Amino acid sequence: MIELAIGYLPLADAASLIVAADFGFAEGEGLALRLWRDVSWANLRDKLLIGDLHAAHFLAPLAIATSLGVGNPGLALRAPFVLNVNGNAITVSPQLWEEMSKANPSATDDASHAAAALGAAVKARRARGVEAPAFASVFAISSHTYMLRRFFEMGRLDPDHDLAVAVVPPPLMIAYMERGLIDGFCVGSPWNSIAASQGKGVIVAFGSEFMPAMPEKLLVLPEQSLLWENETASRLVRALDAASRFVSDRANVGAVAERLSRPDRLDAEADVIALALTGDLLLDASGRRRSDPGFLRFAGAGLNRPAADAADRLYALMRSAGHGSARPGAEQAARDVFGTDAYDRALRG
Repeated sequence: MIELAIGYLPLADAASLIVAADFGFAEGEGLALRLWRDVSWANLRDKLLIGDLHAAHFLAPLAIATSLGVGNPGLALRAPFVLNVNGNAITVSPQLWEEMSKANPSATDDASHAAAALGAAVKARRARGVEAPAFASVFAISSHTYMLRRFFEMGRLDPDHDLAVAVVPPPLMIAYMERGLIDGFCVGSPWNSIAASQGKGVIVAFGSEFMPAMPEKLLVLPEQSLLWENETASRLVRALDAASRFVSDRANVGAVAERLSRPDRLDAEADVIALALTGDLLLDASGRRRSDPGFLRFAGAGLNRPAADAADRLYALMRSAGHGSARPGAEQAARDVFGTDAYDRALRG
């Protein structure tokens, strides 16, 4: 049995990795996965950089940035498996929601109406001489940041000047908002649903509504890892492939949510986790709901296969936010993170 240390953050989109470790899929490939829960993406990146981890559950844009040395010393990473697409949402405080709904009574309809409501609320604050709302993303270089920027633009706000975006680790988002340090955030599940169920926030937009099919988390390994040479990486891909299909089966939602809820995994209520897995989300404590079967997807239609067009899309978003690299060949280096060879070799036949 080959032991692997793999890091992850307590998010619903780590489900395939957790299920592979806990439901026997990794064991069936001769692997013993030792999962290490962390609190922030910076910590996971740094542990990969210094070799404390063999692999990690990782933000897709951060994998590109790490390979390019943007904001870090640089470590070439490869992603043999896409763990999920979508799964993020934007949540605001009850106070900001009250301002938004007054400014635009249609704010409950969808992301575009909510964005218009935010724009109107910000302009109303400005007219009263009140400071603009503060938002938070899980990491500067992340799809969450790019979703917030797009959401602000939909509300006719300048993402570089009209609103501030801080970086807060996912498990701390709700506490930051409770203390009035931020007025809203973009984060992965289950933290939006937890805020809504506890009456501490209102979900106003799903990322899947306005930035669909967004590659969200990857399983990454260093390019120079020995795991590529002894077929261990292929075994890991096969275990994740089987686990992803298991997680995607609606018949398994209860079992998966129950396992994810454990204190040593996500440490959250199983019924709240199940909301994210099914895409039937509670928006606030009043019981309003909105459903989207594509809210969080783990498998199907080539979803798990890394692809160059996904790298191109992500790198374009990075550059538009000023997160690109001046290094020659940066676009190709971004594509290299999403190389298909390892995935195809592992699942051939």
